[in-house]
Amino acid sequence: MKAVSRPRRIASFTDDWAIELKWDGMRMQAHIGRGGTALYSGSGKVVTSGLPELALLDADVGIDAVLDGELVVFSDGRPSFSHLQQRIHVAQPNAQLSAEYPVVYLIFDLLSLDGHELGGLPYRERRRLLESLIDDGPAWKVPSFHVGTASALLELAETRGLEGIVAKRLESSYQPGRRSPDWVKVKIRHRQEFVVGGWAEGRNSLQGQIGSLVVGVQGPGGLAFAGSVGSGLTEAERARLAGQLASGPQPFAGDARLILDALPQEPHWVVPDLVVEIEYSLWPEGGSLWHPVYLGQRVDRDPADVVREMT
Repeated sequence: MKAVSRPRRIASFTDDWAIELKWDGMRMQAHIGRGGTALYSGSGKVVTSGLPELALLDADVGIDAVLDGELVVFSDGRPSFSHLQQRIHVAQPNAQLSAEYPVVYLIFDLLSLDGHELGGLPYRERRRLLESLIDDGPAWKVPSFHVGTASALLELAETRGLEGIVAKRLESSYQPGRRSPDWVKVKIRHRQEFVVGGWAEGRNSLQGQIGSLVVGVQGPGGLAFAGSVGSGLTEAERARLAGQLASGPQPFAGDARLILDALPQEPHWVVPDLVVEIEYSLWPEGGSLWHPVYLGQRVDRDPADVVREMT
C-alpha cells in the first residue's frame, strides 16, 4: 500500500488519523516462517543476503508473520538516504561495511499472522497486534505514532531535518499495491522518484562518462520528460550506474524535438527500468526540474508506478 502526496499548506488531519514521521529509507517487507526471514524490497526484489543484521528477526517474532516497514541507516540521529545507498547495492556486506553503515528496520504494519491475513482489519487494530508481537531489537523497531498532532510532528520533522510525515486513517484496511488517499504523505522538501530514460556525457574530465541523467515520470501518454540531473552524482556513482543502464530506443512520449531542445546535448537513450530519487527547488507544469540534485537509486520502486506526486 502506498501513500498519496499532499502539499504542506493544506495538510490537516482529525483525530481519526494516525500521524507518523516519514522515514528516509527503502520500503521493505519481511516474510517470517519456519525457514527463517525472507526480505523483499518494495519492487519485489529479494534482499535477504544483503541484510545480515536482520537474521535473528524470526527468532524474536517467534511465529509466522508478514511485516511491512522502512529500512534506514541513521547518521547523527537522522535517517540518511545517502548512507543507505552504501548498503542497498551490496549483496554480501562484510563486517566492516555493516558496522560503518548499520541498518535499522522500522516496522509499521502487520499484514499476516500465523497464517491469517490481516489486511482487512483497521490500521488501528493491525498496529495494536504489531506492538504486542514485536519488541525493539538491535536492528528493528516499531516506531510510535500520534493521533491528531500533524502540525507538531511536521515542526519536529523540519527541526530535525527529516523528510516529513505520513498520515494513515485509523480505520483503513491495507490495499496492496494501491496508492490510496487513506494514506497521505506530506513532505517538507521537494523530492520524489524519477525514471531514467537516458544520459548525457560530461565535459572535460568527464568526457565519455555520465555527466547527467535524463529523467521522467509516467503520464497519460507514456513516460513524460522531466529534465536532467547531474549535481549529486559522485565518481563512484557514475561508474556504478554506467554498468546498469542498457541502451534502448528513445523512451519519452511527446515531441522529441522539444525534449532535445531542453538538453545541452543529444543524450544516449536507455531502457527505462531504473528509478532514482531527486530533490529539486521547483518543477513547473510542463517544464523541467529546477536545481535538481541526485540523491540515489531506488531499488524499491517499480518504474511503472513512478508518477508526478505534487502538482
